[in-house]
Amino acid sequence: MDESSQSSDSVPRVPEDELRPVTVLFADIVGSTSLGERLAPDEVKVLVGECVTMMATAVEQYGGVVQAYQGDGICAYFGVPVAHEDDQERAARTALRILEVVGEYAEDIERAWGVGDFNVRVGINTGRAAVGVVGAAEPQTVALGDTTNLAARMESAAQPGTIAVGPETARRLSTRFDLEPLGEITVKGREAPVAASRLVGAKTREPPGTQRPILGRDAELARLDGALEELVSGRGQIVLVSGEAGIGKTRLLSELRSLAGDRVEWLEGRCLSYGGLAAWPFVEALLGWLGADIGEPEIALRTKVRARLGALLGDGLDEVFPALGRLLRLRVDGAAGGDDVAGAYEKWLKALASTQPLVLALEDVHWADTSGRELGEHLLALTDEAPLAVVLTQETVTRSEGAALRLRAMSDFGHRTTELSLEPLSEEASNALLHALAGENVDPIARAGLVREAEGNPLYLEELARALVEGGLQLRGRTWTITLRSSELLPPALENLLVARIDRLPDDARRLAHIAAVIGRTFPVRVLEDVSGGDVRTPLAALLRDEIVREVGRYPEFECTFAHALVHDAALATLTAARKRELYARVAAAYESLYAGSLDEHLERVAHYYAQAGNLPRALEYAERAKEQGPDVSR
Repeated sequence: MDESSQSSDSVPRVPEDELRPVTVLFADIVGSTSLGERLAPDEVKVLVGECVTMMATAVEQYGGVVQAYQGDGICAYFGVPVAHEDDQERAARTALRILEVVGEYAEDIERAWGVGDFNVRVGINTGRAAVGVVGAAEPQTVALGDTTNLAARMESAAQPGTIAVGPETARRLSTRFDLEPLGEITVKGREAPVAASRLVGAKTREPPGTQRPILGRDAELARLDGALEELVSGRGQIVLVSGEAGIGKTRLLSELRSLAGDRVEWLEGRCLSYGGLAAWPFVEALLGWLGADIGEPEIALRTKVRARLGALLGDGLDEVFPALGRLLRLRVDGAAGGDDVAGAYEKWLKALASTQPLVLALEDVHWADTSGRELGEHLLALTDEAPLAVVLTQETVTRSEGAALRLRAMSDFGHRTTELSLEPLSEEASNALLHALAGENVDPIARAGLVREAEGNPLYLEELARALVEGGLQLRGRTWTITLRSSELLPPALENLLVARIDRLPDDARRLAHIAAVIGRTFPVRVLEDVSGGDVRTPLAALLRDEIVREVGRYPEFECTFAHALVHDAALATLTAARKRELYARVAAAYESLYAGSLDEHLERVAHYYAQAGNLPRALEYAERAKEQGPDVSR
């Protein structure tokens, strides 16, 4: 596979000391000592070095960073220095790729030198880690703590040719990958053993029964049903579903598929944040129809292509095989027509649509590459000629290929386009969803807190409810209760998702988000400017444009607020304790300076800042003044 990471990852960021969600991968060669019986030490070194290079290349293909070369293996990070919402998936696919390339290399070694036990084992673990740069002469980014230690333990527990993953990694991968229990393993420094799992491979489709209920989307479902009826009647459609991460785009797409049933032929593909093959979602849709996988032997894939396309196209097979074969990375050198991928793909879809209405669903097109966007634009026109529905889901990411594809659909094919912009769920729908997720055993206070924290985002609510049921809670009578608003205890899935959103920002905007988070969810811009020590207009504009924050108002002074409480928490959660104390002290000083004439209105706030900074005498001083003054009207 010729895979590459997205351009957004092309310029590495050197992080300050931070606490970050990280997925750590260890891969170690086993059986290399047998080579010493056949070869000289320097020759063994070359062969092992070549294998380690192959493993490092696999890490880089999926946007990871090789942190260290350790003898016969590597340690790699996903989420450092930039987090991605799919870091666990990147690590899993890297591990599977490592098994593939080392397996092929081991076959060469056995044929050449008769050594049959050359192999590799891999361990993966996910969690929070202290991340920083060490070393003056050769700076190196490291992730320290239990997360890294447990990843190393997983690697040592894996059998040759297998992948062992920690419990949080397994939970996050369970809907997209097949896993088998390995049992519990002991870990030095931990009182209780840890459940390990073996990563077997990627699922072809999410299994039924794993999705949350769909609630509060009656209007959107009615519009989808209308577009579906138009399609079944023979009229091509374009459906655009947009919204923030976790708002329910994939769930709505699944409901559309259920509504369609056997009335349509359904094809689907998902754009990958780490690149992949060119025009990957279209490759995935074709593979799904073929009942094939990109990793299977070429002769098997070639056979399936010829059999299924031949049955569909008859004598027209030779017109599309060269181009579609190249799209699937089959060897078709010298064949005529191999360059017209768009034309061949269109002929295939048109032939399918001639037998039954057809849906081509493409998810996460904000990650689309240029070739995917160009092919998508070409196929939009087919909705004018055939009963084809092109369904696109995306986050609102400015300057993305997905945004360009949406613009093309709206401008040139508005007569066939239905656009759904998903808004947060109502409080009523959120309560109903929480009841479906957690049942009755949640006390009213905790229930109200969960709904308030999620602010209408179904994924946020699901992960908060999971945290309630699985951990951060206390049993009180016959119900459960939870302490909310702790930025240190974001559910791991949400922390990864939200930190990734912040990490997509330019560096200056990202740093500004951290300072703003210390000031509070709502913050005066002049305090932000004072603490940052410079003009904040450009980075603040980036925060506003990417909907990290929004304006509250400009009178009597300019204030902004984080668009979601959990985004605020994620920005705050990455700061180390020392960095927080420093910033809280600077914020307190900024209030003393900027509001010197009206400081009585902010006494409790300043007391809070000094308390968080560790300056208890000053905190007590302001707290006493606030007590004498009465309630803090600024809060």
